[in-house]
Amino acid sequence: MRRPTSLFQGRIRPHLIGLLGVALVASGVATASPASAAVKSPTALAVKLPNSSTPVLTWKRARGATNYQVQVDNDGSFASAEVNENTKNERYVPSRNLSRGVQHWRVRAEKAGAFSSWSTGTFTVSAVGIPVGTAPADGAVLPQPDEPPLLRWQTSRGAVSYTVEVDGDSDFIGAKSYTTKTTSLALPEALPAGDYFWRVTASLEGGFNSLSSSPKSFILGALPSPKLTFPLDDINQSVKDVVFDWEPVPGALTYDLQVATDSTFNNFAYKADNLYGSRYSPPTTLYNDQFWWRVRAVDLAGQSTAWATARFSFKRQWLDTPVPQHPTGARTVPDSDVPASNGDRHFYQWSPVQHASRYRFEVAMDVNFSVQVRTCTTAATTYAPRSDTDCTFPDGTVHYWRVRPEDLPYADGLPGIFTTAQKVKFGTPPPVTAPPAADFPTVTGLKVAMTGLGAAGGTNTGCNAVVCQNLSTTPVLTWNRMPGITYYKIQIAIDENFTTSPVRTAIVTDNNFLALREGDERSALAESEAGQPYFWYVIPCTSSGCGLSPVSQFPALPGAHSFQKISPPITGLVSSDPSGSDISFSWQDYFVTNINTPSHGETGQQAARTYRIQVDNEPSFSEPLLDSAVVDQATYTAGDRLYPEGRIYWRVQAVDNQDNGLTWSPPAELIKASPTVTLRSPVSGAPVSGAAPFEWAPQAYARAYEVEVYRDNDTAFSPVNRVVSARVANPAFTPSEPFPASAAAYTWRVRRIDSRNNPGPWQSGSFVSLGSAPELLAPRANLWQSATSSYFEWSDVPGAVSYQLSLRAGTNNQVTTTVGTAFAPSELASGSYTWQVTALDASGKALGSSPSRAFRVDAEAPRVMKVGPNKMKAKSTIKVTLSEAVKGVNKKTVVLKRANRKGKFKVKVKVKVKVKKRGRVVLIDPKGRLKKGTYQIRFTNKRIRDEAGNQLVDVTAAVPGL
Repeated sequence: MRRPTSLFQGRIRPHLIGLLGVALVASGVATASPASAAVKSPTALAVKLPNSSTPVLTWKRARGATNYQVQVDNDGSFASAEVNENTKNERYVPSRNLSRGVQHWRVRAEKAGAFSSWSTGTFTVSAVGIPVGTAPADGAVLPQPDEPPLLRWQTSRGAVSYTVEVDGDSDFIGAKSYTTKTTSLALPEALPAGDYFWRVTASLEGGFNSLSSSPKSFILGALPSPKLTFPLDDINQSVKDVVFDWEPVPGALTYDLQVATDSTFNNFAYKADNLYGSRYSPPTTLYNDQFWWRVRAVDLAGQSTAWATARFSFKRQWLDTPVPQHPTGARTVPDSDVPASNGDRHFYQWSPVQHASRYRFEVAMDVNFSVQVRTCTTAATTYAPRSDTDCTFPDGTVHYWRVRPEDLPYADGLPGIFTTAQKVKFGTPPPVTAPPAADFPTVTGLKVAMTGLGAAGGTNTGCNAVVCQNLSTTPVLTWNRMPGITYYKIQIAIDENFTTSPVRTAIVTDNNFLALREGDERSALAESEAGQPYFWYVIPCTSSGCGLSPVSQFPALPGAHSFQKISPPITGLVSSDPSGSDISFSWQDYFVTNINTPSHGETGQQAARTYRIQVDNEPSFSEPLLDSAVVDQATYTAGDRLYPEGRIYWRVQAVDNQDNGLTWSPPAELIKASPTVTLRSPVSGAPVSGAAPFEWAPQAYARAYEVEVYRDNDTAFSPVNRVVSARVANPAFTPSEPFPASAAAYTWRVRRIDSRNNPGPWQSGSFVSLGSAPELLAPRANLWQSATSSYFEWSDVPGAVSYQLSLRAGTNNQVTTTVGTAFAPSELASGSYTWQVTALDASGKALGSSPSRAFRVDAEAPRVMKVGPNKMKAKSTIKVTLSEAVKGVNKKTVVLKRANRKGKFKVKVKVKVKVKKRGRVVLIDPKGRLKKGTYQIRFTNKRIRDEAGNQLVDVTAAVPGL
């Protein structure tokens, strides 16, 4: 507010004006000199240091000075001052960091363009605060991956950033270095197990650095060894299908598997490295033996755990034995009593067994199979000799036969158990009674069946139609013996004109049964493509020649028959829990499927040599596939990959001994949905500081984790609101910059990236960033401030690098940025203000803002406006009216004096002093009667101030004459 510039203008008689001079001496400060005199230097220099970044420089005002020049330098010569500022205030607070150590400062007063001499002083700016590590405790052992290396330290005042060094040695030579603007660091990459040392250095704006913190250490523990779950650790345990299973180890990237035939693992039977899952079946089944097995995990840093070893282990046994079906005979029967098998059934047959890819058929002249041993192999369960020199002996010869299964794809086959030897002989076929016709007769009685017995049986087994459908395996072919015919040639083709044949060379036999076997061009026939059948034709032959061949004949020769081979599809498809990370597939063994599928009065006889499995995310299974493998067991778990999340389709087909892929199973499907990450902190909208670390539980199969943070409570995770996107190896993350305080919550989410870089499902949480708000210390609310003596101070905020002070008056907002926690403006205009302080982090983002606080500024000093009464009497009470209310008025600060004969006011009059109207009116009541003379009131004006602290301008006031 504006006040009169002249105290008594228009109110005091002219002859009194000359009595209004200033003559007070207060606190040892001389009264003002004339304007032309040199201004005195400021005195009582002092420095207050609330913290290393806030030196508050103060001094006593020089009388009459209107301005002050302040300089600060670390050199006493002030040759290149760090601070060179002018202010009307009697305080000054630098707004930027000063050099560490001793600082010299000086101040001088200015009045009407004239300067006083300098007043000097010194103060010490402490070194940049050394951070103090707080976690983990020195020497702490951190089990992995449950306790990732999350380093924390106390803040260093005013630091704009921190440099963290981590090394395996305490000398920190070649240490890894990280920079962050917060006071914690979760190491982003995986480290091998072992001892580590770490230290922190703080940096201030302007390139001022602290010393490194005292080194601290921690020990990263190794991952635990896997826990073996199957096969059971039992030396007496027998397994037929070899599947290894162990519990996954969180923090492991891959696993190594070893299988040996000795407990010391010197003789390896199988090795598999870099397995991504925790279940595995060797593509090729183990042979029969006693085995020991062990597994170890390999962590993200490539470091292996100790081996988890089965002590007693397991033995693999395949003891399935076929059952002889034709011909049969006890080996204890004398040769003379061995019955002759029907000559029209000149074949051997046995039952199928599981896992048999083929059968080794042997005949011999002795029960020990040491004399005239003949050996053949076949994928079928029927063996039909084609001559006396084949795997048989001439009709009527007593001999022995046996068969054993063999499991491929071993090079020589994994041998099974031989059947009991059968002692047999074949009878002589009916004699040839009629010579062949000149043009050779057409062979009749063509029939197909699953086995020789089915082919030789009646109408209830096999198929003798011209067109036979739905045979589930490569059939046994039979026909009627023709009079006069000594042998036959059999042609097989995929068209009735026999232009294209899977068996290009005709098969020659003197038998009337034919079963394909190893050594033939094809030992098994592929599936009938698109439902198209196989055509077959029997050519009769004698020593003088053969009948007409059907090959490339048009029109087609009469007498050909056809059959359609369509094997049953794999059934019983089952997958493991789709919420698991490694998916296992299993299905019914094809042997079981086949024997449960009737075909023309018989059941299927073939087993799968191997299985082909395809896995894809499209039901069409078009290339490229997610996965494709060939295995020889009815189970599969990928060792070299993990599958992505989402819908997955899979199918299986059996592969026979000829590498023919049989009928595909219908596709099965699953939806892989790996478990989400379990968040630990912060969650559920928890209020946290803007630099709080993020933590979650580690997951098995994780190579890394992706972390994202979004502002404005954005649960839709819009890219425009994303403020953090990071990938880390450990289950913890620290932002490099604090999050600004916000009334709206932040949302964050994390997902696992598995060992094969497949992203998992997101898990989200929320938190509220409180930031950190300064506390306003001075001035208190609604106080008056002097225009040139105002001073603002607030509390320090951990993590704050600077502060913004906002001084708002109406629409005018004066913003000052400073590194300190105090500010003394040069001058403020009169008016009503609010002030507020915002803490800023190293990136200039707001950590938090204080509430606003009101204050008022009075730029005008109080004055004496009137002295009365106009006509004094001996008993008058003198009334002094001031321009505004003041404090400090009492009998010690108000003195009434009378002039002596020389006109000097030397005679003190005893008075009573009262204050009225809240300090705006002063009543001076003399004790006793006043004598005639001239009077003057003297004020100790330094002690009389208005509410804003402004001193009373007038030192004396004349009293109307008595």
